[in-house]
Amino acid sequence: MKKLINQRNFLRINAITLGSVLVLILVGSIVRVMGAGMGCPDWPKCFGSYIPPTTAEGLPENYQDIFREQRIAKNERLANMFDRFGYEKLSDQITKDPDVLVEQEFDVTKAWIEYINRLVGVLIGFLVFLNMIFSFAFRKKSFFIPLMGVLIFVLTGFQGWVGSLVVSTNLLHGFITFHMLLALLIVALLIWMNVRVRELPHYTHKPLKLISTVTLVLFIPQLILGTEVRGVIDEMLVSTIGREGWVNQLSTNFQIHRSYSWLIMIGAVISFYYARKTKEVWLVNATLGNVFLVFLAMIAGIGMVKFSFPFWLQPLHLILAVGIFSYLFYLTLRLKFQK
Repeated sequence: MKKLINQRNFLRINAITLGSVLVLILVGSIVRVMGAGMGCPDWPKCFGSYIPPTTAEGLPENYQDIFREQRIAKNERLANMFDRFGYEKLSDQITKDPDVLVEQEFDVTKAWIEYINRLVGVLIGFLVFLNMIFSFAFRKKSFFIPLMGVLIFVLTGFQGWVGSLVVSTNLLHGFITFHMLLALLIVALLIWMNVRVRELPHYTHKPLKLISTVTLVLFIPQLILGTEVRGVIDEMLVSTIGREGWVNQLSTNFQIHRSYSWLIMIGAVISFYYARKTKEVWLVNATLGNVFLVFLAMIAGIGMVKFSFPFWLQPLHLILAVGIFSYLFYLTLRLKFQK
């Protein structure tokens, strides 16, 4: 067993887990674009079964009422919890928002799309568990490595529970945003473990460290704005408004999100400028890769507006944003201030 749990195997498990989390984020985005987020009205089952039905014939005639009542009961318990913590506005939104109570009709395609999304999530749960087990081999090197392994495992379980709330509240924007940010936290911790176990050297460069840190901090609100814009687009998916008219329906958040992207590009370019002066190959490549990802994300954003939000561009835009976050976090870890 000791021969199996070594640095090489841990790094393999860690890399596979990280890649799988990124794939799940992409799959989740595709599920939302296809309007299949509520393909299964309950959680963890799908229409009361661990395997989705293939036809509506096996469902009771009033199945929509049944699952609506189940969601209402769960939401009331959730609202009571938020009430106790003083979040009365969120509690009212969960119980009184009419959109939360809308129940979708059975659609076999959407049900199976959402079911596959959940299966991928279960697979990642097993990978995260292995990542935690293998991390204990490095407890003598650093107590924080197995601690992060345990924390990621706990956060993944918590993420599953938040996913159930996303379903229960009928894709309420706030829960979707929190769900996304939690996924990014898991990505960040997996990257931290990888860097720490490999004992990658840190490079001292005060301006570059400052620019990468500031850009990373600025990028978090940009992600939140993007998630909020995406929520408005989700609503238009089920509306009678044609895709060509979606841009006119977008809120001020969209205008801010579009202009804000230039700040991220400026930060990425300045980082590359300083990296070139260091002549450190890994640093030049990392910062150049980040500039490239920001450029592609901006092009994808422009493409969505110009071509009426084509299906394939929305998940691409999201996964590029996650890639930018990963690059920025990796750079911030590898750089340090001068003493």
